[in-house]
Amino acid sequence: MAYRTIHKKSKSKKTTRKQADGLGLLAVWVFSLAFCMWLTWVLWIGGQNGAAGKAVHDWLLGSFGQASMLLPLFLMYWLARTIKSKKMSVVTSLAGFLFAMGGLCSAMHFLGSLFEKSSVSGGAFGKAVFTSIASVAGGAGALIAALAFVFIGLHILFAIPWLATLRKTKELLSEDFNSWMQARAEFKEKIEQAKEEEKQNQPRRVVEEAPSEATDEEKPKLPPKISRPVAEMVKMPPRENRPLPHMAEDKAGEHKDKKPAGEFILPPLDLLKEPASTNIIGPTDEEIAAATKRLEDTLKSFDIAASVTGVAPGPVVTRYEIKPEPGVKISSIVSISNDIALAMKARGIRVEAPIPGKDAIGFEIPNDKPVMVTMREILQDASFVNSKYKTAVALGRYADGLPATSVLEKMPHLLIAGATNSGKSICVHSIIISLLYRAKPDEIKFLLVDPKRVELTLYEGIPHLYDPKTDCEDVSVVKDANGAVKSLQALVKVMEKRMKIFELAKVKNIEGYNAWAEKNNEEKAFYIVVIIDEMADLMLQTKAAIEDSVQRLTQMGRALGIHLILCTQRPSTNVITGVIKANLPSRIALQVTSKIDSRVVLDANGADALLGKGDMLYLGISDPKPNRIQGCYISEEEITKVADFLRAQGGPDYPVQVQPEQNAPGGRPGEGLGTSPEELLSALNLIKTRRRVSQDLLKANFGSSARATNILSVLEMKGFITKPEGSNRWEIHFDAIDAQIEELQKMQSGKTQYDTVYK
Repeated sequence: MAYRTIHKKSKSKKTTRKQADGLGLLAVWVFSLAFCMWLTWVLWIGGQNGAAGKAVHDWLLGSFGQASMLLPLFLMYWLARTIKSKKMSVVTSLAGFLFAMGGLCSAMHFLGSLFEKSSVSGGAFGKAVFTSIASVAGGAGALIAALAFVFIGLHILFAIPWLATLRKTKELLSEDFNSWMQARAEFKEKIEQAKEEEKQNQPRRVVEEAPSEATDEEKPKLPPKISRPVAEMVKMPPRENRPLPHMAEDKAGEHKDKKPAGEFILPPLDLLKEPASTNIIGPTDEEIAAATKRLEDTLKSFDIAASVTGVAPGPVVTRYEIKPEPGVKISSIVSISNDIALAMKARGIRVEAPIPGKDAIGFEIPNDKPVMVTMREILQDASFVNSKYKTAVALGRYADGLPATSVLEKMPHLLIAGATNSGKSICVHSIIISLLYRAKPDEIKFLLVDPKRVELTLYEGIPHLYDPKTDCEDVSVVKDANGAVKSLQALVKVMEKRMKIFELAKVKNIEGYNAWAEKNNEEKAFYIVVIIDEMADLMLQTKAAIEDSVQRLTQMGRALGIHLILCTQRPSTNVITGVIKANLPSRIALQVTSKIDSRVVLDANGADALLGKGDMLYLGISDPKPNRIQGCYISEEEITKVADFLRAQGGPDYPVQVQPEQNAPGGRPGEGLGTSPEELLSALNLIKTRRRVSQDLLKANFGSSARATNILSVLEMKGFITKPEGSNRWEIHFDAIDAQIEELQKMQSGKTQYDTVYK
């Protein structure tokens, strides 16, 4: 009995203890849930929080930032987990919470520092974690570590099976994709069935349908349109057809070298060779049809839907116009240009994509039998004869066979570049001859510079020849670099003088001045065309002076009737500098050796693919793209005949427009400037020996900086040295130095009088 009583008492005590423990645990869960709900209200909703709620809200935001709003969720998850497992798991949950909150607060602190104007913050805890890691691993390392902490914390709290999750996600995506593909196949099958049913129910069409109902494959293909130019020959203005003055004889057998005053006969076309008798330019219609078929077959072999819609035969190349079907890219056709050249057995083709003003791509393919373009056929074409400009020039024929002419006044300056044997000199001759056939000597003058001494010397003695630095009795083609510099500098002074005259006449160009001069019985102004046959040689010897004069003439000379044509066979940036190129808007590029040379001249490729022998690309001042032209040919025999015809009517004749400069005040070298003839002679000999001049060089020789400065000023005033505008280097005129040294030596030897020498 006693044992049972004791056993019952102990059993009742255990039951009472278990009930007490269960009530305590329930109380903890209830109060924990209530605390989570209150914390959620304080952090998420706000409002009437009270003193404790406000203090907790401020402390949590200050410590953890916006990440503190996740704290109630973590507590609720921990509470649910402990109720389910009947374990508190305080250490594990706290570790996961600290890792997740630390990483999240650190990442939010990084975002807050990155976007300063935003309200994102990680609190003091996030700042401490991020700063401590960033001091060791840097900002990027701290951000990566923060993300790693978040990953670890989530794994501890939720025990996520990552591999199983990824495998399950992959299976779901695979099932979804397979279902979509199966549904797509079923839908496509239904569409095909519907089409078959529609075809079976549709009544059959009659075989004899109207032509408009035929498909594109059944329609007969139209042949391409061949546009052959029709030569419109016009007779030149009536000219007196009589023997040359030096050939006409009187009854006594004496030559009649004189002609009526003021009479000048323009050269007749009989001096030039007649063009070929055939009127067909380019290949025949049968050859064009065969080439069109090969071209279309080549495009078809590359699965390119395009057809030849037009053909423009030219003297050397024929342009085939290819029109692509809708949806075909131009680049797909241009990219197979080499394959087309192989199929057409052409040396090289040029692609114009697209042709300006047309919805087609142009393929310029060389002809098997090129036709020469003669000078005479262009001179007697209507486009040249009917031009109202005196400065009209004949260039040749375009790629489509039409005559190519232009006007110097619209260019207004021209750059011609091409390799050796490309036809550059013939192009220059054709321009000169076309101007000689249109203008008289009192209307146009030529300043010819020929450093090679073999091309422009054919025009020696013609009445159109001009050189502003010398009288008309001594004028000739300029053949050396120093003479070219002096001629161009003298032409600059002529230009400045014309500017003042035009200002007084209140006109803006040469046409207006000539109209004013005719009304007021004044002498008319003539056009001046400067032609430099080889620019590279001049730039090699006197670059600064030439560049300065060319720049001034090209910028100011157009309205004053001065036009420049510069030629070179070495189109490099050392010859065609940026200053020269910027002032020569019109360019002609003949065949060059590389794409770099083509870009120097035209700012585009293409000149390297030309055929040579007058094949050129002409870029006018208003042309968006270069135009291909076959230049007209003129032989040396024809040039000689025209030059002889002009020389027979007289020599050059023009008034002196620029007076030669006088010597410095006092007449004698150094007189009135504190420089003796002996010092001047010593300075000139020093410059001639050293081939340079500078103040340091003169100072080292004469021992005084002031004396060197004075001598340098005397040399400049006397014209022995010059410094072009925009340059810091002295240009030395050795011809003048040699002449002065000879005179000073004669004076010292007593061969001439002092005053005569220094006059």
